[in-house]
Amino acid sequence: MMAEYDPSLVAASYVVAVLAAYTALYFGTRLNSAKGAERRRWLVTGALIMGSGVWTMHFVGMRAMPMDVAMSFDSTMTLISWLAAISASGVALHIIGRQDISGGLFAGATLAMSGGIVIMHYLGMYALRMSEDPVFNMGFFALSIAIAVGASGAALAICRKLQNMTGRTVIVTQFAAALVMAAAICGMHYTGMMAMMFPAGAVPAADNGLTGEWIGIPLAVACVALLAVALAVTIMDVRARRRFEERKAEQNEWVEKMAFVDLATGLPNRSGLEQKLLDILARQNACENPFALIYLDIANFRELSDKLDAVKMKGAIRDVTDALKENLTENVFLARYSASSFFAVVPDPDNTDHAFMYKRLRQLDTAIQSGETAVTWRAGQSVYPVTGNSSRKLIRAAMIPRDLNQIGHFSGMKADPELVLPSQINS
Repeated sequence: MMAEYDPSLVAASYVVAVLAAYTALYFGTRLNSAKGAERRRWLVTGALIMGSGVWTMHFVGMRAMPMDVAMSFDSTMTLISWLAAISASGVALHIIGRQDISGGLFAGATLAMSGGIVIMHYLGMYALRMSEDPVFNMGFFALSIAIAVGASGAALAICRKLQNMTGRTVIVTQFAAALVMAAAICGMHYTGMMAMMFPAGAVPAADNGLTGEWIGIPLAVACVALLAVALAVTIMDVRARRRFEERKAEQNEWVEKMAFVDLATGLPNRSGLEQKLLDILARQNACENPFALIYLDIANFRELSDKLDAVKMKGAIRDVTDALKENLTENVFLARYSASSFFAVVPDPDNTDHAFMYKRLRQLDTAIQSGETAVTWRAGQSVYPVTGNSSRKLIRAAMIPRDLNQIGHFSGMKADPELVLPSQINS
């Protein structure tokens, strides 16, 4: 009754199996992160795509087996075999898409999926409804079941593994896994074909509702089109998720950045200053790289606040900030510590490159105006490691008021014992 298999249909069945396996892997991993109604949509769609793909592969594979008579199928059995494939796929995806899964659940998902594939395959074979009963080869029958169980278990294990993977390696891994899974699915199918043979001379029932003309290349083309749509959806979903993750990362970065930035001036705020000092002090050779902290506080800040409304006061602060920046050396870190005060972190404070900066800072009282009111200053300074070896000590030491003319003169500076707490004497 049978001749050699049609290579084009065998190849078509494998292509369908690859596409079905790939979309199944993607939908299976996608379920892990989906919740509520979204998860139900992915589950239903995944079950339809996966079940229909495996079912199509089976019937295209059957069509690859030419018969001496025209092939036809019983409509009801064919429909039931399709529903069996979809139901098995849905159960398997539902279980495997859980956040946590025990060994028992994994085994149950494997048996559900493999059972659905076996039922779909042999029910589809019976859908031929031949005039003679089929003859079974029990060895090939057992082997086909073993392949179905092994392929299902491998597919579900791969789904679980892919859930923990990120980046482009996921796509490559999914495609490679789909090739292997498709080979296993086809292996089960063609082994099952050898396990269930019809005697020579057997003919299909006259009342079979589906003719073989529609089961083969037309069905493969229709399924490939469906799978192509599914793949397009997955690609758009991947891109959408990637954009979402990028926006989320940008938002988190912005929020983190704003925690260290003064919104009024754009300068680092108190947290930004402390983070800068901690970064400097954490360096291995920190002691070999001294730096100075210069504290600049607007002495007549209250007077300015009383004279100016909120909008003009913000403008005045920005003007003060710009003026300070112009007076500082390029590599000096400036931060706004409070509403009225600023800190400048000066690396290598004894470097002659800073001489002109120190001179201008000593003249701040005459250099900056806010409207008709001159901005007057209080100043202080500390130097690491002489006046302290922690950010806290250095900031407290720098806030001790000094004459503006002392800015930049660090000789003779020493730690103030009154700034050291009893618990910090040996620190």
